[in-house]
Amino acid sequence: MREDTIAAIATPPGTGGISIVRVSGPDAVSVAGKAVKLKSGAALSSLKPWTVRLASVADKDGAQIDEALVFIMKAPRSYTGEDLVEVQCHGGSLVSQKVLAALLEGGARHAEPGEFTRRAFLNERITLEEAEAVLDVVEAPTEYALSQAGRRLRGELGDKVRRWEGTLYSALAAFQAGIDFPEDVDHGSCRAIEEMAAVHKEVAGLLDRAPLGLALTSGIEVCLVGPPNAGKSSLFNALLAADRAIVTEVPGTTRDILRERTEWNGLPVLLLDTAGLRETSDIVETIGVERAERAASESEVIVYVVDSTVGLTGGDKEWIKKWLKQGRRVLLVASKIDATPRRLTEGELSEAAGGSYVMASAKTGAGLEEIRKRVTGWFSRGGDLDLLAPGSARQVDCLRRASSSLGEALSRHAEGWTEDVVVMCLEEALKALAELTGKNVTEETLEQVFSRFCIGK
Repeated sequence: MREDTIAAIATPPGTGGISIVRVSGPDAVSVAGKAVKLKSGAALSSLKPWTVRLASVADKDGAQIDEALVFIMKAPRSYTGEDLVEVQCHGGSLVSQKVLAALLEGGARHAEPGEFTRRAFLNERITLEEAEAVLDVVEAPTEYALSQAGRRLRGELGDKVRRWEGTLYSALAAFQAGIDFPEDVDHGSCRAIEEMAAVHKEVAGLLDRAPLGLALTSGIEVCLVGPPNAGKSSLFNALLAADRAIVTEVPGTTRDILRERTEWNGLPVLLLDTAGLRETSDIVETIGVERAERAASESEVIVYVVDSTVGLTGGDKEWIKKWLKQGRRVLLVASKIDATPRRLTEGELSEAAGGSYVMASAKTGAGLEEIRKRVTGWFSRGGDLDLLAPGSARQVDCLRRASSSLGEALSRHAEGWTEDVVVMCLEEALKALAELTGKNVTEETLEQVFSRFCIGK
């Protein structure tokens, strides 16, 4: 860990009531004290920790920049676990930048993205999954997302992992004793196996909620695709309850991709409207079609829209078949069911999409809630959104490796393999769990985690 002192603006850019400038590190008080003087005339170092005082902030030439509130938090009882000074100045862009410049002139280094939270992790104030939860709390787009992030920030996931680790270390000790003292110890006691199986079941249960956790954190990208004039843009507007996309009877109206954020059943959704899929000689429309195909290939859910008064074409069936073969989540929507004559039966829709279809009308609102329910159901799986779930792909990967290693340990034991093989599997499971909380983590992983943070957090 770096031993220098860092500074950054902790509040968003722009004009507001106040701006907060943070200084953290072993020399935080002395560095800040060069620019910050208490209004009583006393030095900043005389201020008692966790006491707020009015102060003046000046540049290196002594020219006053602003009046501000200032307080000191001493290590280890601070956010970073280090000595930390916060200056609360007026919330103008220029004034906060000048306060930061004065602190940097005093000897601080400008903080890197997420460096305050990274120092909190390195100083063992928080675990790695709690550090990730800090960003999840800041960026939470829905109430459920905020609730889940808050639970991880409070350490619920870490507490669960530590309990698993304690159980697995006991099982590991039992198997290792069987290797070291084969005559005195009951090999791989039934209790150790039962404990391993119980942990494996709990890990698998948490993994089952991974799609929900990732959806709450990152959102669900839902791409509306289909032939021209199928009603995609009308459906897009109806699902958003807003007149966002241009709707006309002219085929090929939508050229570029429209993106709008919304919330369905507590889950954040990024809804995409795309150009109609067809062969065309129009250069601009061709680019739009290519972008539509690419957007569909990258989204979590493909909503394929067809006009119920036209029916399914061979091309529609090919697109749907292709994506279903790839294991994609595809929902076939027959639009314009308020219009006549209707040329699509539910049997045809079920045959084309394997039962994953909805009949809808953007005009009357029929089927819209069913579309939302079908899409979010893939991620909530009908479960309780309040159940704890992992919040990042990194956490999910650690849990998957732990589950795989535990499953292998149980299988090898059942097949009669020697204890040393079971021990190796258990050690791999424990290694994966240690990576989740950050007890065993590479510098590359830390860079990936904290690079997502803003400067000042």
